[in-house]
Amino acid sequence: MIKYSPEKTCLVNLIQSLIALEVGSSVDIARRLNEKEMPPKCILAACEAAMMEINELYDSGQYYIASLIMAGEIINRVISLVSPRIKPGGKGSYKGRVLIGTVRGEIHSLGKNIAGALLNAYGFEVSDLGVDVSAGRFVESARDWKPDVVWLSVHLSSCLRSLEDTIGALREFRGLASSPAIFISGVKVTPAQKDHSRADNYAATVFDTVRLCEILAQSRRRVA
Repeated sequence: MIKYSPEKTCLVNLIQSLIALEVGSSVDIARRLNEKEMPPKCILAACEAAMMEINELYDSGQYYIASLIMAGEIINRVISLVSPRIKPGGKGSYKGRVLIGTVRGEIHSLGKNIAGALLNAYGFEVSDLGVDVSAGRFVESARDWKPDVVWLSVHLSSCLRSLEDTIGALREFRGLASSPAIFISGVKVTPAQKDHSRADNYAATVFDTVRLCEILAQSRRRVA
C-alpha cells in the first residue's frame, strides 16, 4: 500500500472533494494546505486534475451544466484562498501581457481561472474578460490593451465554431503582424483543431499555457 506524506494526502483529498463537488471540505482542505504554506502551484495543479476529471464526468453524462457551474464556483473559492500568496512577477521580472477569456457560448471558467492565477504567479500581467466573450470584444480589448498573447478557452464541442470565428477576427485585426499571438486551450482542443482554426498554438493543460507564454517571452527578449 502506497503511503503519502500528510501534505500529499491532503492534495489527494482536495482533488477527491472537488470532484465530488463538496464545498465545505474542499475549502477546509485548501485552507489547511494554505496554512501549511503548500506552494500555490501545487494547489492549483490539484484543481486542474479535478477539473479534468469533472470534464470527463460531464462528457459521459454523469455531470450536467449545473455541475460544471458549481465546480467553477468551488474552485474559484480555492483560488481566492491561494491568490494572496501569489506574488505577480514572483518568478522574475515582468514578462508580458496575456488577455484571457472563454469564447462565445462557453461558460466553463475553471481552466481560465487557474491559468490566470498561474500566469500572474509567473510574472505575466493578465486581463480576464470572463466567460461567453464575443469575437468583437476580444478584438476591441486586444486593440485597447495591446496584449502579447490572447488565450482563448473552450471546453464544449458546441463552441468550436465560436472559437474559429474569434480566431478569424483576431487574425484579421493583427494583419501581417505576429502580435498578439493566439493560443487556445480546453478539453476539446487538439493539434488538429489548432490547425483547422489557424491558432498559433494550443495548450493541453494550463501549465502548458504558462510554458508557451514563457517561451514566447524569452524569444522576444532575445530579439530585443
